[in-house]
Amino acid sequence: QIVQLVQQALSKNHALQAKALQVAIKEQQLIVSGAVFWPSFDMSLRSSRTKNTQTEALSTTHSLNLNLSYELDLWGKLSDADRQANLDFLAEQAQFTQAKQTLVAQVASAWFKVIEAEQLLKLYQKRATNSEQSLHIIASGYEQGLNSALDVYLTRNEVNNELSRVATQQAELIKAKRILERFTGAYPAGELIVNADLPKLESTISLGLPANLLTQKPALVASWYQLLAKDANVAYAHKQRFPALKLTGSLGNSDSDLKELLSPSSLAWSLVSNITAPIFNAGKLAAEQERARLERHISEQNYLDTLFNAFSDVENGLTTEQNLQQRSITTVRAKENAEAAQTLAFEQYQS
Repeated sequence: QIVQLVQQALSKNHALQAKALQVAIKEQQLIVSGAVFWPSFDMSLRSSRTKNTQTEALSTTHSLNLNLSYELDLWGKLSDADRQANLDFLAEQAQFTQAKQTLVAQVASAWFKVIEAEQLLKLYQKRATNSEQSLHIIASGYEQGLNSALDVYLTRNEVNNELSRVATQQAELIKAKRILERFTGAYPAGELIVNADLPKLESTISLGLPANLLTQKPALVASWYQLLAKDANVAYAHKQRFPALKLTGSLGNSDSDLKELLSPSSLAWSLVSNITAPIFNAGKLAAEQERARLERHISEQNYLDTLFNAFSDVENGLTTEQNLQQRSITTVRAKENAEAAQTLAFEQYQS
């Protein structure tokens, strides 16, 4: 059942679907960034009609132009922008992988919570039944003059407390089911049926975890790609201050007769190269470069924070696993002692 729920969550969870669309957006941005390495062509058709106010003569002019524009990647500036887009896309893919793994963990955790809630409900119902049986015995003893009225009232209070706990746990069970249903993209009706037991903690996790396992963590991979993307952005911002070489060309014609626009004999072409270099912009480009450098430092700190969080998660997981095994052993012993004490107490009470 848990495998089916995980598969349903991966295909129908709304938050995960939104994350997949974000990956698709980054992919389209990657196509946009790669288009700068190719020349751009555009065609324009223009018609104008003018009137001479002195001669009252009307003239019509039609023009057809095919324009070409291309920027040479002299300093590798366009390559840096394209590299940043590639790294952003890889980071988004890694975040999507992390989102899927997180969702799987959430579904599994919610599934265990439902099992836990059902077992607690059965436990509280059993405790309520035991309290009702105790009330019946004490009330019978009161009628025979063996118990006082105070014993009856105290036992009734205990019964009501147990019944209240049962009602509270029933609500908690429904909430746990709704959380699991939401993870799987289903309507939160709280009607999911789970027939399973909690697994026994019998296996142990090896303490010698290699550090390279952490480098495969998608969140850490995404943070690393984001850092590299910011580094590429610094290079791009720096090269924005260098001259740029652009080639522009046009092919077209202008005539009063629309039919003559495509005549080969009257077509004209031009090819122009121009170099533009920033001279004064009130420190705008320098500020942009410094902003990119500071954003890279932020990404460095975010990467280190993600790295140490990953180490902390592993350390906490190992500690929790060992603690759970010890708690499981002592709880089983406490259960055995409680059952023995219950049997002995009941026998003593009967006698």
